[in-house]
Formats: sequence, C-alpha cells, structure tokens
Amino acid sequence: MSMSCFCGASPLEEGAFDMINISADEAGEDEQPGILHLNGHFLMQSTDWQLTAEEATVYGSPDKPDRVHLEGSPARFLINPNENENQGQIKAAARVVEYLRDDNLLILSDGATLMLGDEVIRSTHIEYDIRTNRYRASGSDGVLIEVPPVD
Repeated sequence: MSMSCFCGASPLEEGAFDMINISADEAGEDEQPGILHLNGHFLMQSTDWQLTAEEATVYGSPDKPDRVHLEGSPARFLINPNENENQGQIKAAARVVEYLRDDNLLILSDGATLMLGDEVIRSTHIEYDIRTNRYRASGSDGVLIEVPPVD
C-alpha cells in the first residue's frame, strides 16, 4: 500500500508536512475512526523527516497525525535526512518509538539511542523535545552519553 498526502504545517517546522509518503506491506483502518494500522516495512516520510518500523499505528489524519506509534528492531525516526555529515541531523532508534505532534515530543523505549549531530545518548528510555532540542534519559542500566572531542 502506498499513498501520498498534501497538507499544512506541523510543529516540526513550517512546511514539514507539505507532502507525506506512506508505504507498508499491509494497511487497515481500526474499528475506531482516525486510527490506521500498518504492518511490514513501514515507511512514512516527508522532505524533513523519515519514520521506519515493522509495525506502526497512526492516530489522526495520516497527512497530519496527532500521534504515531512505531515498533521494530529497531524502529527509527530521522529528522533532516538530507543534511550533510550529520550536522543538523537527529536520529532516534528504539524497539518502541512514539511521536506526539501536539507536544512535538519523541518517546523512545527499550534500547533507546538518540543521535544529535555527533552526540550519542543511549538508555532504556529517552524523551526528546524536538522544539527545544532537549532530552531526558533514564533506565535501569543508566545512561551512556558519547560526545566527540572538540578540535
């Protein structure tokens, strides 16, 4: 299944939802309106971001979702995929990734990794506020932060 949507702005940035492409092996609407389940090779992308997972649930209109719940090994969320040499790129990966549009928040659970440019944060649970570019990490195994040396 593949579909394209033309839509308005989002909290990511003005124009971040100009065109969205969604593909998966299977798609089905839930019994409750406004919920779409996608299975197998899920990909949702615009020019500013990309989500990949084995399973996804999209809440709200697919062209401007209120919430997207991803599961995979790992599920991934990439912001600014076309930036060169990781500058300005944000990469998130975990077994479970959830994006909340109204809060502009990424919630990563179970083997979470967040890459902010060259800085890498690893933990069981990470919450990342896209708007403020701030994160909070926690978990039973603690937090590992890798920061490259300054030249």
